[in-house]
Amino acid sequence: MSTEHTPSRRKFLKSTAMTGAAAALLPQHSVLAKRTKESNGRIGVGFIGTGARSRAHQDIVLQFKEQGIAEPVAVCDVYRPRMEDASKHCGGMRMYDEHEQLLNDPNVDVVCIATPDRLHAQQTIDALNAGKDVYCEKPLTHWSQFELAREIEATADRTGGLVQVGTQHMADDNYPQIIQLIRDGIIGKPVHVECSYFRRGDWGERMDIPDPNALPGPDLNWQRFLGDAPQVPFSVSRFFQWRMYWDYAGGPATDLLVHTYTPVFCVLELGYPERVFGGGGTFQYDREVPDQCNIIADYPGGPSVVMTNSLSNHVPADTIIRGTDGIIKWAMLQGGKEYGVRIVPFAKGSEEILIPWKGQGDTSKLWLDLLECVETRQPTKCNIAMAVRVQAPLSMAVISHRESKVVKFNAENYSFMLT
Repeated sequence: MSTEHTPSRRKFLKSTAMTGAAAALLPQHSVLAKRTKESNGRIGVGFIGTGARSRAHQDIVLQFKEQGIAEPVAVCDVYRPRMEDASKHCGGMRMYDEHEQLLNDPNVDVVCIATPDRLHAQQTIDALNAGKDVYCEKPLTHWSQFELAREIEATADRTGGLVQVGTQHMADDNYPQIIQLIRDGIIGKPVHVECSYFRRGDWGERMDIPDPNALPGPDLNWQRFLGDAPQVPFSVSRFFQWRMYWDYAGGPATDLLVHTYTPVFCVLELGYPERVFGGGGTFQYDREVPDQCNIIADYPGGPSVVMTNSLSNHVPADTIIRGTDGIIKWAMLQGGKEYGVRIVPFAKGSEEILIPWKGQGDTSKLWLDLLECVETRQPTKCNIAMAVRVQAPLSMAVISHRESKVVKFNAENYSFMLT
């Protein structure tokens, strides 16, 4: 499809009126509107994994179906009752027991992967090799699979496939402006960053158990669930509450702090860290992964990024980037009615710059960005190159925490070294 008259993704998304779930109308000249008008064709979406997060994605795609943009066409899950419920919810999607079968479906153009962390990498690689574009829930991979994260990037480069990682705080339209201001020296040299994620309760990890009597069998494929994880006996808690276990998840580092850290990584245009310290512990809740998490990631020449988390106290803290000549702060703006970015240069005569958020946290907008990129073949807002480099310090932090050692990054062979 020619893109001669296609507006940029930023212009497209800026002109799209968003509600809490999806755009009510498409801009008349967007490539997606053009697709709808010319071919009456929708982008087919297949869902691998059908838990609570997947249901949110299904609802977004169902709203896109009403607009002629995309439609749910297939579903796959290792737990048949959940898969059947998802199929019914979306009007009778085709069901597949194994993700390879779904990837062979010619009606699937885009795959939504919302499975346990441990399964993201191989399923994404398989999808790219099958010629599908991918929306992969965060984190990109399990904390122990950094080599596979790099393999995803290599596969995407080789196949030309797109990967959008589901860190919805990357859905905002303001990042290019902030990046340019930092490049122009608005705050001097960025040297120190603080970002955090505070919550009270571990309900996000202690997921519901729909059937306490569930057992492996035709309706529950335990071996598929395990993937390359240690082979352990079946456990109802491990299967339904997998986020509480090291074998399948990384705790707050990869599940929560990834949200607040990724925008910082984006606007500072960071690369790989030099060294990472990870700390915290399981101080309140009965689970394997920690409920308090602290990370220090030092980058060559700066900045030093400090990430803090607690699941025992919900009092928030603002994200702040400190430069030699000013600060950038995620904060309430004047009047206390809008949240956004406050830029305060220290230079005499300089004025503060206030930038309200335009989409941060909107999952539907992140989806719309991916679907636009399916047509334009431009990089997504939370693309694979960014996601791999975000994954590195988070994985390093988990390893540091578990081993009580500093983890250094070897830039020669892209590996981690414990010291």
